[in-house]
Amino acid sequence: MDILISPIAEFTSNPVILGAIILLFLLHFYLPSFLAKNKDLPFVKKSFELKSTDGLSPQEAKSYYNGIAIKSLVIFLLSFFLGYGLAGGYFTTKKLKENRLDYSYQLDFNEGESKNVFIIGNNSLYYFYLIKGDKKIKITPLSSIKNIALVENKMID
Repeated sequence: MDILISPIAEFTSNPVILGAIILLFLLHFYLPSFLAKNKDLPFVKKSFELKSTDGLSPQEAKSYYNGIAIKSLVIFLLSFFLGYGLAGGYFTTKKLKENRLDYSYQLDFNEGESKNVFIIGNNSLYYFYLIKGDKKIKITPLSSIKNIALVENKMID
């Protein structure tokens, strides 16, 4: 279930990302009609590797252009998520090596222990985090955490 929800969570986590994804879907919605109108332009032919649709019926040509638009959308979305994930991991690693992570969360465990942590991520079963001063990634089940407090809230301060 997490695999299905995480892309939606990434979409809505940042208004710029949400706007870019909505724009991407809108552009690809109108892409088949754009391709049909501009199929003879060398730039369009080369960019989308278009084949000649002269021998196809209008319905077959529409289906062909829709297929190209869907393939293009899939490639853009996969590239976006792959690049976003790789860049996020790279910059988190860089901050860890340079000791510049913001340990802005406090985890209170069921045993009464509290720790200031940097949360790498979570899913429906576990939290992945780093404790201040330790470079080992800790994984804790959700059931062992009593509550989470945001120590440094930059939006309020």
